[in-house]
Amino acid sequence: RKVFTISFQTTFIYCRFEYYTIIKNNMKHLLYTLAILLIAASCSNEETEQVMGQGKARLRFHVSTESPIVITRSTPVPTENQLYVKIQDGIGAVVKQDSLKTLQQNSPVFLEAAEGGTEYKVEVFSNELKDAILDKPCFFASETYSLLPEETVLVELECCLQQFQVSFNASDAFKKAFRTDDKLQTGDTKFKLTVSDANKRQVSYALADLNKSAYFDGAKNSSFIKIHIVGTTLEGFPVDYSETISPKDGLLEKKDHLIIDLQVSETKSMMLKATPVE
Repeated sequence: RKVFTISFQTTFIYCRFEYYTIIKNNMKHLLYTLAILLIAASCSNEETEQVMGQGKARLRFHVSTESPIVITRSTPVPTENQLYVKIQDGIGAVVKQDSLKTLQQNSPVFLEAAEGGTEYKVEVFSNELKDAILDKPCFFASETYSLLPEETVLVELECCLQQFQVSFNASDAFKKAFRTDDKLQTGDTKFKLTVSDANKRQVSYALADLNKSAYFDGAKNSSFIKIHIVGTTLEGFPVDYSETISPKDGLLEKKDHLIIDLQVSETKSMMLKATPVE
C-alpha cells in the first residue's frame, strides 16, 4: 500500500506539471501568433493608407464648439457626435460629406491635390442654416485650405452660433391669466404669441410652447423685436397687445440672446420686460 500510495502521488504531480507545461507552451504560441497578426495588420493598414493616399493630401479634424453666455436659459450646444462636415472643391462641388464622428473614425480623409496646390472649403455645422426662424440653434464654422500632394493638414475649427436667439420667461400668473384651448367658448380668441423682427420674419407660439426659443438667422441683423399677443382672459375679456423691443446696443446679431419676461399686473394689464444677454 505504501508503494502504491507513493507511486500515485508521484504520477499525479508529474501529470499536473506536464499539463501546466503544455498550457504554458500553448499560451506562448498563442501570444506569439497574436503579436504577429497585430504587426501584420498594422503593416497592412499602413500599406493600405500609403496606396490609397499616394499623391493625395490628407485631412484630419479637431473641432470644438463655442458655448454662448446665457443668463436664464441655456442654448443647447451640440456635441462632436452631432456635427457634420462638408468638403467642397474650388468650383463648389461637394467631394465629401459625412458626420464628424465617422470622418474621425476613418481618418485621414484623402483628397486629390495638384503640385501647385488645390483649394478645398471645409464646413462644419450642426444643421443646415436657412434664412428662416428655426426652433433649434445652428453652430457653424468654415475654412478654405490649399492642399499639396502628400501633405497632412489638421483642420482646427471652432463652431459658433450663427443666429440670434429670442426666449420667453413667462410667469405663472401670465400663463394662468388666459383661457386654455379646452376652456374656450364661442367667440373667444385662442391664445397666440407672435414674435417678429425688422426683416419681417415671424413665428407664433401657443400658450404651452412659451418654453421654446426662436432662432433667427444672424446673416440679417435686426434693430428690434416685436411681440404681438392675442387671446382671452379667464374672465372672458379679449386681449390684443403689441410691443416693440429694441436691444440696448441698437442691433441684434448672431450670438445675441434676448430674453423677454412675460408678466401681468394685479389689474390684469400686460407687462413685458426684455433682458438682453451680453
